[in-house]
Amino acid sequence: MTALTVRKQDGAFVLDSGAGPRASLRTGWTLRCGEIRTGSGLWTVEPTDRRRIGVTARAEHGAAVRLDPRRSHVPGPGGVARWSPGRRGGELTRDGHRIAVRLSAGPRGPIHVDVTGEWAELDLVVLTACFALLTRRRRRTLLMMAVMGSASRGPMG
Repeated sequence: MTALTVRKQDGAFVLDSGAGPRASLRTGWTLRCGEIRTGSGLWTVEPTDRRRIGVTARAEHGAAVRLDPRRSHVPGPGGVARWSPGRRGGELTRDGHRIAVRLSAGPRGPIHVDVTGEWAELDLVVLTACFALLTRRRRRTLLMMAVMGSASRGPMG
């Protein structure tokens, strides 16, 4: 098993394996879209739906990664990939291989990733999974802020 960490650094989420930065994810404050930069290229990452359940990472030539509980796709050979997101983490599995992502309890803490087996474009897949979980958490936070704001105004606004 390989343990990876993603930390917020200089406005980006940086993937680190202990030997220094490998790849990064840059987003806006709403986490509605972002850019993933790895050693093999630059991808745009964004949700596929309003509820931010699914996400894709794509370059000029099309989607390289799609994470969705109903239908996922990751690079490389193998069977069907399955993405299972949760509130504080998610898991991607394919052919007995696994990527488990755990968000920290707070918004600024590190993201822990455990990788079992071989994965093509690992950095891209891991940062796409991180984005998928982070964008869902941001959506929940923004919705909660909107509800709290409207509740504090009362019925007469």
